[in-house]
Amino acid sequence: MDGMSTSRTNSRVVFEIGQIAPILNWAGSEGVDVDRIISRIGLTPGVLEDAPNTKLPLADYFRVQSEIARSLDDLTAQLSERKLLYQSGSFVLSQMKTARTLQDNIRNLASYFNMLHGGNYNLVRQSGETLTLILNDSEFPYRFRDDEALTHFVRDALLIKVYCLLDSLTGGVASKALTRVSLVRRRQEIEDTLTSFWEVPVQYNNTVYELVFDYDIACQQIAPATNADLSADGIFSRVIHHLETLEPETDTRPFAIRTEDLISEGLETQQAVADAFGISVATLRRRLSEERTSFRDLLLNHRMDRANALLTRGASVSQVSEQLGYSDVRAFNRAFKKMRGVSPAVFARKGDIINETA
Repeated sequence: MDGMSTSRTNSRVVFEIGQIAPILNWAGSEGVDVDRIISRIGLTPGVLEDAPNTKLPLADYFRVQSEIARSLDDLTAQLSERKLLYQSGSFVLSQMKTARTLQDNIRNLASYFNMLHGGNYNLVRQSGETLTLILNDSEFPYRFRDDEALTHFVRDALLIKVYCLLDSLTGGVASKALTRVSLVRRRQEIEDTLTSFWEVPVQYNNTVYELVFDYDIACQQIAPATNADLSADGIFSRVIHHLETLEPETDTRPFAIRTEDLISEGLETQQAVADAFGISVATLRRRLSEERTSFRDLLLNHRMDRANALLTRGASVSQVSEQLGYSDVRAFNRAFKKMRGVSPAVFARKGDIINETA
């Protein structure tokens, strides 16, 4: 199958799995279970070698990035040489919950991400009838900056991620206000598929990335997104969901994996997940049973994965128990030991020993 071009998507905005092979290979060298990530996007381990031209919807790129970021406790998914703690995003974006205009969201996003990354990479310019968000990442420490094609892909995808976040938080106002997009790379004879995402004029070979908005629309009052989950997990889920809303398609991944995605987005009851699928709870149970699993098992595994990450980052057993919604610490202890073979306290101590010797 080497070099064979395949696809499991009818999406207009796609990428080829081989485009992000350096990212996946690097993640694997850092201890990430890459085969598991590949399986979660509906592919077979070995696809990087056997079918690197396999096309996937752009949402899957952000699924991969989210999994790597969570596994390595790195908000940048190691796309930057400067690590950022995964949970730092919730603090940085907290002010966006009170924003009452698109302009507020843009300015908050620019200033807080500058603070997070420790550089003046994001600027906002108001000129005449436009409001422009400028991403000047020419000095940003991209890990793969020597790979020009990959770096352009990562940067173009980042611009789409920022736009989707803004559009989602403003209830679609960003899409109404957007008038032009500027990209750094030169226009190719065959346009990169990410370019097809934009439904406004695209300017190439620019010195910086730009999202140009109509100023009057950007100043219109909107309801603040006070209940938005702006943790790192929440941001990735919001962007993925927004992409799928903009360009719905049939998801061919195993039903259990799609259920895990919904659980990770905060839907932790069978009824909520069944409603998201548009099916009954009985059908949800049957479909999962056909794949030899259950909602209870998927939910428990999700909670234990979160527990692993929280304990590794230094949270106490009681703090983790409370965050995961357990009625008492003893119930959490029993569930964790059943799944992991050791108590959460012993697991945390093992993590401390590893960190001390690393």
